[in-house]
Amino acid sequence: MITNGKTNKYDAIVVTNEMPVNRRGGVGSVIENMASGFSSSGVNVLWFLIDHDYSGAEIERVMSGHQNVALGSYEEMEMFSAPVINVHSYQHDSSFHDYLADKKVIYTIHSLLICEAESNGVDLTGSIRQQEDLIAACDQVALVSRAELEDYYRWGYHEINSSVCVVHNGLKTPVQTRKRSNNKTIGFCGRLVPRKRPEYIPMMLAEAGMEEYCALIAGRGFSSYARDLLHQLDLNDRVQYLGWCGGERLESFYNRIDVLAVPSTYEPFGMVALEAAARGIPVVCNRIGGLVEILGDYAFYAADETYSAFRAAMNNWLAADNDTLEEMVSGALGRYYENFTDVHMAQRYVNLFESLA
Repeated sequence: MITNGKTNKYDAIVVTNEMPVNRRGGVGSVIENMASGFSSSGVNVLWFLIDHDYSGAEIERVMSGHQNVALGSYEEMEMFSAPVINVHSYQHDSSFHDYLADKKVIYTIHSLLICEAESNGVDLTGSIRQQEDLIAACDQVALVSRAELEDYYRWGYHEINSSVCVVHNGLKTPVQTRKRSNNKTIGFCGRLVPRKRPEYIPMMLAEAGMEEYCALIAGRGFSSYARDLLHQLDLNDRVQYLGWCGGERLESFYNRIDVLAVPSTYEPFGMVALEAAARGIPVVCNRIGGLVEILGDYAFYAADETYSAFRAAMNNWLAADNDTLEEMVSGALGRYYENFTDVHMAQRYVNLFESLA
């Protein structure tokens, strides 16, 4: 085992398969903001990293950049103690369930895998079963939005575990709020999977009147479909794929875009929309999932999940006057400060920890 912790007793142990280094999905972003929120709130947490495939150099970056981190096996977790265990990872074997048997456990679900399978058209049978086993084994399930809670009930998971609540994510306050720009650049940030509809961005660029616009796409999973679409629409010189972005690269992405497009058909929370709102960047999105809980009335919503509806919402953004744009960005920014900072998230978890311990 590797650890940089100086004690074996903590207020909570957070089990994760992803730290804010070489992130594979959204969990690393949540962990980064949980860490800053707990630090600001004086909560002493151990971050136990499991099910990882980090290189030696990446592990060194994790250990040098974050306090109280341990990396090891399930058995080695027994070296540490805390009143509550908070799980933020998906895939576990029976030995992990054995470890949890005599612990107070909160399982935070960042997305219901049965919904991921449904929205992406993929078979996740094995992973879904593992998630369901962990739902059954924990004392409390925490979901990231009220919309996800509705899906939890829709799929009958309340019959497996009825102790369920909503804990919204939060975001550390950016260094500065962006002044509105006119770079003629559309932004997209997220995994390039079917449910996020990344193809809508180049399709929008191909519309009449969009000839001066370009797009920045920050995300992993570059698909052959997306690549072929650029060739078909002759847009190779107007779409830049950045790969995964974090830290300075993520700030650079947000500094260069005029609007964030989120055409997803399933979005359990929508951290990218929160990142945009906190920076004063307008959002065009579907009226789904956690997006509505974050943005309220302060987004350019599509009427449905079709491309034509997304195009209409983008056109509403393009046609908006300065007063409308100011109302949208200031309203969304206000909701961020009132409900969705990293400290808000940390306090929600502290309240949950205390209720269970």
